[in-house]
Amino acid sequence: MQETKHLTTAQKEDLLIEWNLYDASQQKTILEEFHKHYREDFTYDDFLEFLRKKLEIDGYWIKAGIL
Repeated sequence: MQETKHLTTAQKEDLLIEWNLYDASQQKTILEEFHKHYREDFTYDDFLEFLRKKLEIDGYWIKAGIL
């Protein structure tokens, strides 16, 4: 498994805020896609890194000063 980058506390909090903006069916779709890439041996940080890429949030983080 590929090693994930370490996210700051602010980045993790923002990802969870963004995640909660999605409804249950959207979250389910994203989780299914995640599990296609990470079938067994994954961590919470793996999920957050996947979510970071999926939500394409880096541009916002640069503007907000948390990246």
